[in-house]
Amino acid sequence: MITLDSKDVLSRFALLAGLDGGTEYLPLCEDAAAEIERGERETCGSEALGPLTAAAAALAFYRWALAQAGGTAGSFSAGNVKVSSGTGNIRPARLLWREAKAAASPYLADSGFLFRRERA
Repeated sequence: MITLDSKDVLSRFALLAGLDGGTEYLPLCEDAAAEIERGERETCGSEALGPLTAAAAALAFYRWALAQAGGTAGSFSAGNVKVSSGTGNIRPARLLWREAKAAASPYLADSGFLFRRERA
């Protein structure tokens, strides 16, 4: 198993979010890195570092996008002009997270599979 460097996750997150990479986002990146590490396969070697770091950064970016959308004011309209809260980057952030997770999937335990019996 490997340990992700939170500052590397922060650096990639800042690129995705278009931010300067200030340390105020470090807790968000640490949480995402810890979640990815919990799902890591025990047989991971150093080749997993890049994909897992990218996945943690994408997860942090997705969560940041959700927080940004939830923290903005509602919408208003004046005549034919309508202004609404900024939820435009949630879908792309989710897609980015899914792509990064898929790229890192060889190094992650399969935790998304559910097998159950359906009753008629």
